[in-house]
This record gives sequence, structure tokens and C-alpha cells, in this order.
Amino acid sequence: MASAFKTATAVNVGTSLTTVYTCPSATTVTIIGLYLANQSGGAIEGTVEFYDASTTNHVTVLKSSPIPSSSTVVAVGGEGKIVLEAGDIIKVNSNVASSMDVVLSYLEQT
Repeated sequence: MASAFKTATAVNVGTSLTTVYTCPSATTVTIIGLYLANQSGGAIEGTVEFYDASTTNHVTVLKSSPIPSSSTVVAVGGEGKIVLEAGDIIKVNSNVASSMDVVLSYLEQT
């Protein structure tokens, strides 16, 4: 089984749910970091949603978390991890248009 550390990003995320990463077929991914950075001039709220393809459930990981101006929130990191299987999706949004950048770090196993 091949393993590789990788990164996915999304910039200028706004009020619509934005897909940051979709797990490919025949792949397992461990999310080791998910960072939401406020790029606006004021406070925003960030949300992270996990779509579990095997159960078709939409699960909220982080709901309307306050992110002060020019600050970053760690949604996943440290001891917390999320494992994705084929078809699973990580989506994010903000309560303010074009206000948030996102970095997702993960270990991909194929």
C-alpha cells in the first residue's frame, strides 16, 4: 500500500458550501490538519461538514465557529483525526462572502 502526505486548499470561501476534498476510489485518507483562516477585515464564522458516502450522512464537524479578524481556527489537528473512504467529502463555508481560506493536510493511502 503506497502512502503520501498531501495538501488541498480552497481560497475566498464564502456563504455556499465549498468542497475542499473528495476522497478518490480505492483510497483511504487520514486528515491530519484542517485550518480555517479569516481573510476578511472583521469577525466571521466557519463551518466544516463531512459527507460520509457509505451512509449518505452529512455530519457537522464544526458549526459556526467564531474566527476573529486575521486569525485561524484549527478544525482538525493534534490528537483529532478524521478518516475518509472513497467518495467521502469535506466541505466548508463562512457566514461572510469571500472571507475564508482553507488548508487541509492529509495522508493518502492507495
